[in-house]
Amino acid sequence: MANTPNTGWGISGRLMTDSALRSTDGESLRLKAILDSAVAGILTIDSNGLIQTVNQAAERLFGYSATELIGRNVSALMPEPYASKHDYYIRRYLQTGERKVIGIGREVVGLRRDGSQFPMHLSIVEYSIGSERYFTGIVYDLSAQRAIEERLDREEALLRSIFENLPDAVAISDTEGHVKLVNPAFIKTFGLTQEEVAGESCASLCANAEDVEYFKPTREGGNSEPRILEFRRRDGRTFPARAVHRPIVDRNGNEVGTFALIQDVTKEREQAMALQQAQRMEAVGQLTGGVAHDFNNLLTVILGNLELLEPKLEDEFAASLAREAREAAEMGARLTDRLLTFARRQRLETRRIDLNEFVLNLTELLRRTIGTDIDLSTSLASDLWLTEADPGQVENALLNLAINARDAMPNGGRLIIETRNASLDDEAVALIPGLAPGDYVVLSVADTGVGMTPEVRARCIEPFFTTKGPSKGSGLGLSTIYGFARQSGGNLTIYSEPGRGTTVNIYLPRAREEKPSGEGTAKTTTVQPSKGETVLVVEDDDRVRRLTCTRLKELGYGTKEAPNGPAALAILEKSPEIKLVFSDQVMPGGLSGLDLAEVIREKYPKIRVVLTSGYSPDLIGRERVDRLGLKILRKPYQQADLARVIREALEEGAAS
Repeated sequence: MANTPNTGWGISGRLMTDSALRSTDGESLRLKAILDSAVAGILTIDSNGLIQTVNQAAERLFGYSATELIGRNVSALMPEPYASKHDYYIRRYLQTGERKVIGIGREVVGLRRDGSQFPMHLSIVEYSIGSERYFTGIVYDLSAQRAIEERLDREEALLRSIFENLPDAVAISDTEGHVKLVNPAFIKTFGLTQEEVAGESCASLCANAEDVEYFKPTREGGNSEPRILEFRRRDGRTFPARAVHRPIVDRNGNEVGTFALIQDVTKEREQAMALQQAQRMEAVGQLTGGVAHDFNNLLTVILGNLELLEPKLEDEFAASLAREAREAAEMGARLTDRLLTFARRQRLETRRIDLNEFVLNLTELLRRTIGTDIDLSTSLASDLWLTEADPGQVENALLNLAINARDAMPNGGRLIIETRNASLDDEAVALIPGLAPGDYVVLSVADTGVGMTPEVRARCIEPFFTTKGPSKGSGLGLSTIYGFARQSGGNLTIYSEPGRGTTVNIYLPRAREEKPSGEGTAKTTTVQPSKGETVLVVEDDDRVRRLTCTRLKELGYGTKEAPNGPAALAILEKSPEIKLVFSDQVMPGGLSGLDLAEVIREKYPKIRVVLTSGYSPDLIGRERVDRLGLKILRKPYQQADLARVIREALEEGAAS
């Protein structure tokens, strides 16, 4: 009996212990089921870094089974150099209690069984059972997230590259129409900085009040269809542009802003106008040729009958009337000849001629024609090619241009006649419609007169168009020169601005010569190699500036660009690597090419300057050009000419 309580207690205790064990096993199974269903990998290690437990997600993540991992050091799941340092980190923590990772989630690198590495987020929790300390790590695979982030980064970089390198102006605005971001082309187009345009509306850039409505927020009825509008640059100049104004929507279809694309169509409009002008001149030429032909037939009848009638008139008064009628009819015949020349229907008596001889032979006649108030000078190429042309038409062209120059200089001035050779490639002739690539002889007549407005310049070669007073001009001078040049296989260009004078360039084909076998007809020029120098291109015409930079880059030069003289000086202050400035002569901004060269000569004497212009160097200012030691490259030019002049200027600078 004495042992009965103990026996009963024992039986009861055993029953209670078994129940507790079964309960514990059940909890363990439930806990394991929960851990195995977790998305995150979960591992438990002891204070020695040995793995105690692993859930199924961790097995899949690292490529090991639980039996392979339990008992191994957790460093097996880390790449170097972290694996070698892991045990040290645990010891340091146990000694100092200083937390570096525990309780702080961070991104680390994991190592799979196959040796591949992957980014993962690791969180560590510490706990104790009795005197033993354990650590549970919760791991999330970041590979998919990083792939998405990398894809988004690539897409963002691509979009940013497109945005920043688009040649057209782009502005991003909020839903209220306030500009938030613009691309570099926008800054270049309008001359405004990012800070200056931020918060403004694209509507504020419109030159016409009726165009403002186009940039209303699209939700308020703003237009999204492309439209040609007039815009205003910072310096006040206006320009036409094709505008596109569209909403920006998120993936849910909600409007979050708008973007505006503004494409400068100045050159497009000029080309269209040039084409229209050429087509109009062609139509006028056909009409003029037909009318002149019919008039010639009428005048032939009139002159023939007067010629027969005159000898038979015995009355002196009647005879004098017949003579006056005949002289008038002969003047009419000469007029129709000029009209036929414009219409390119005049028969040309072409032969091989030396333009230099023509200029020298006519110099005295020209001096008498223009008067003593005008200084006549010549600049004739010593190696001038022969050309095939009608001598009479060349003489007529020189006389007409001299008379036009005289009339443009009522108070006196300078008349410069120049000859030169020109080898034109595809890019060069693109600036002269109707001219084919090849070799040409150029006859230039330049004056320092009043110049032409753009409106007059656009019509100056039309027949009977003149700005001279009544009885001072027929309006056929330039028309006949144009017709003669075109019929001869050439063309003419006219450079003129109010107050800057006028330069007329007549391009005539080089005469064909018999060449030895294997020798070509075209002039060959060796492209001069660059040494990687940086050239600053100063040109107000965006298209020409971009083309010039492209040409220089193809030659191996680095480039910077500026739209005018003041902008060029600002760049020079911050860019000591620039060795040469290649500048147009006629530019806005208060500084011409020569003025810019003067400033550069004073402030940056080691920097060379090359000017380009359609004007004669004598008209630009030969004395200043020579004093500054400048080289002049005449427009249009080809790649080889550009390479030669740039290289010569740089080599001269290095030698000085």
